[in-house]
Amino acid sequence: MDFNPGPFYTGSFPISLNFYSLDANLKAWLKGLDDAPKLDTLSAIRLAQAAGFDGVDVTAYYIPGYEPSSLPQIAEAEVIESVHAIRRLAEDLHMAISGTGVGNDFVHPDEQVRLTHISRTKYWTRMAKEMGAPVLRVFSGPIPADLDAMGWEQVVGTRLVPALQEIAEYAAAYGVAIGLQNHGDMLSTADQIIHTIQWADCPNLGIINDTGSFRPFRGSAVNYDWYHDIAKALPYSIGFQVKEHPDGPGSEEWLDLPRFFSILRQSAYRGYLPIELLWRQGEAEHPGQRVAPPFEDIARFLSRVRRAMNESANL
Repeated sequence: MDFNPGPFYTGSFPISLNFYSLDANLKAWLKGLDDAPKLDTLSAIRLAQAAGFDGVDVTAYYIPGYEPSSLPQIAEAEVIESVHAIRRLAEDLHMAISGTGVGNDFVHPDEQVRLTHISRTKYWTRMAKEMGAPVLRVFSGPIPADLDAMGWEQVVGTRLVPALQEIAEYAAAYGVAIGLQNHGDMLSTADQIIHTIQWADCPNLGIINDTGSFRPFRGSAVNYDWYHDIAKALPYSIGFQVKEHPDGPGSEEWLDLPRFFSILRQSAYRGYLPIELLWRQGEAEHPGQRVAPPFEDIARFLSRVRRAMNESANL
């Protein structure tokens, strides 16, 4: 199913803030670090509401108890208490929780590592339900060391697809959709992620359309036809990550927002548009070099997105 332009939609899209935009600040709070101004998750929700967002995407990384490669080392009741606090505050502020996400590796050569990541993903699926998040984002995982020996099709078919089928079936029982995000890894092109979704063939599995991560497999994103891939993935998309730069953070190439909305408005997508700002380590504007979280930058990008959205409705 390729992108087939339909009637031009003139309505609005709700916009949410992906909390990875505040990664340095939230991790400084959660881990007690001094490398960036600290910001807790509840305060981030309040700031997002004040900035004019319609919702928040509360990545699981910023929930007490999250571990990148194991299950939480604290009691599940404590984690549930934290996600319920997030849900209550969002409801009090009339903010939607558009989604959440987990870091994972479903293509690692070690089967035990893959099984651990499947267990972790199931755990955070339950937390997504408790938090009221309708979608849980997952990745393929980094390119494995044995890719050249096995080949892309075999790695995806014997590792990624079975893992996706297992977690999608598990998530369906909790009313949570699984969103698979292209991330310049095993899933770099629209064709790769569409093939994977079709291969897994699960009704509650779709694509998180990452506008900043389409590129040739194992190649550079510079001068790639990002908009072709954004459009091609749209019929399967259940969420987005809208980024400032289509070829990675720190680039001088800005996402062509009028072109993006022209494509989007000819599709059937009507969901949230989470925006995500990224910085390269060491750059002068990195949040670690500032005296406050980067909400001015975030608000500026939100304004650009809203302006392009509103102007595109009148074309």
